[in-house]
Amino acid sequence: MTINSGRLLGFALALAVVSPAGHAAPQVTPSGDGVPENLLRIELQLDTPLASPLDMHHVVLLDEAGAPIDDAFLDVPLHSRDGMRVSILMHPGRIKTGVGPNIALGMALHSGETVVLAIDDPQFPEPIRKTWVVGPALRQRIDLQRWAIRVPAAASREPLRIDFPAALDSSAAQMIAVAASDGRRLAGQVTLAKGETQWRFIPSLQWRAGTYELRVHPSLEDPQGNRLCSAFEQPGQSIKSCRDGGRITFAVP
Repeated sequence: MTINSGRLLGFALALAVVSPAGHAAPQVTPSGDGVPENLLRIELQLDTPLASPLDMHHVVLLDEAGAPIDDAFLDVPLHSRDGMRVSILMHPGRIKTGVGPNIALGMALHSGETVVLAIDDPQFPEPIRKTWVVGPALRQRIDLQRWAIRVPAAASREPLRIDFPAALDSSAAQMIAVAASDGRRLAGQVTLAKGETQWRFIPSLQWRAGTYELRVHPSLEDPQGNRLCSAFEQPGQSIKSCRDGGRITFAVP
């Protein structure tokens, strides 16, 4: 059974819906209201692995008129090893400027327009819909100097907050850590908030006054495929290995 775009457009669905069997509908990221026109990766966060691979015949991107955007996706979704995450890739050839599909078809997304991701794979309890407003492309590498750190108070368990200028991948929650002055990693709880534009860390123990270090894994990416060491558009980016992570020092007064 293929997607009926008219039926899906008429079906309003909140992503927090829970099926009668108790399985939550997947969370879609980017979870914010907007995406850049060079969006590369969409992810589904699952509560349990799918019994079968996601069928891309049941996945469509609709334009403002409700019509499917042809050749927007690659045909094969990527499932994480634990099966708890499914990545849907936009066609990279339409994103990179000067590449054949980009020249022939142009970008699948266009700044200023509204698009709808619609999925009706019967493995999910209900059809999934996620709407985004498309903004300008983001073609720069991730720059730690643009991160804003909100320092907590000593003798508290207030969260350390980091605001990013643009959304990061959902995996960013586990790719950022806090180390004390002795180099040891602090234990605590991490979450992403505000459409993956904010990282929060609540320590297991109270903050002590002193100097700390924020450590960023070199594999950190944003949904456009930009990394710490290179942008997705950078020549040779696909074979470039990011070996060095990032470090930011901050003090709790």
